[in-house]
Amino acid sequence: MIRTFKNSQQLGMVLAIAFFIAVLACAYMLYALPSDLALTPGYEGVLTRVYLVVAFTFLIGSAAIYFALSTRREVIVYKTRATDSTEGEGQRTDEGQKGTISLEPVQALEAGQSNRDLYQKFLQVICDQLEAGQGAYYETRESDGFRKIRLSAGYALAVGERSHVEYGFGEGFPGQAASEGRTFYIDDIPEGYIKIVSGLGMASPRYLLIVPVKRSSEVRGVIEMAFFKPVSEDQRTYVEEAARIITDKITTE
Repeated sequence: MIRTFKNSQQLGMVLAIAFFIAVLACAYMLYALPSDLALTPGYEGVLTRVYLVVAFTFLIGSAAIYFALSTRREVIVYKTRATDSTEGEGQRTDEGQKGTISLEPVQALEAGQSNRDLYQKFLQVICDQLEAGQGAYYETRESDGFRKIRLSAGYALAVGERSHVEYGFGEGFPGQAASEGRTFYIDDIPEGYIKIVSGLGMASPRYLLIVPVKRSSEVRGVIEMAFFKPVSEDQRTYVEEAARIITDKITTE
C-alpha cells in the first residue's frame, strides 16, 4: 500500500507547527532585544520599523501555509441511485465487491470513431465490474515540450465536455503514476479529494486506485478509480491486465 501522499501531508502539518513555534520565539527575542542590549532611549523609531517588516513577513508566511494546507483538489461527481434488479444473483467477495470479474468484456471492445469513445466504453466496463464510485481516463499529451495527461473520459464525472482537466508528469496522484509508470493504491484518500453525490446524499470515497496505461515502457495514459470499499490484490491485477489489453486497441490519431 502506498502511503507517500499521506505522509507528505503529515510532514506539512509538522513543518507548519514548527514555523509558528519559530515565529513565537522570534517575537520574544525581538521584544527582549532592547533590554538585552541595554539600549538608551531613542531607539524606538528604528526598532519599530524592524518590528513592522518582520511582522509583515511572518503574516505572509502564515497566510501561505494556511492556504497550502486548506486548499484541496476537489472533484464533484454525480452518480444516480441504481435499481438493484439482480439482487441475490452473483457471488460477492469478502470485501463486498462482485466475485466474478472477467476480462472478456474488455477484450470484446472495439475502437469507435475515436479513442475517446473507446476510453469511455472501457471505463464503463471496469467500473461496473468492480463497482467503483468514480473513474477517469487520462490520455498522455505533449505540450510545449512538457509531457502531460489530460482527462479524456469519465465514469460518473460531473465535468463538462469542454472542461480541460490535466496534470503534468509528477503532478498530483495521476501525474505521479504517469511519471513513475507504476500502480498506486491509496487506502486513505485525503479528506475532500473526491466527493460523490448520489441519491443517498454526499460521501467521500476512502480508496483510490491509479494504474498507468503503458505500451512497452511508454506511458500512454492513466486510469484513476475511487472506491468506498477496499480493493483486493486480484482486483488491482485485473485493472492492470485490462490496461494492457486496451493499450493494443488505441489507435494513433
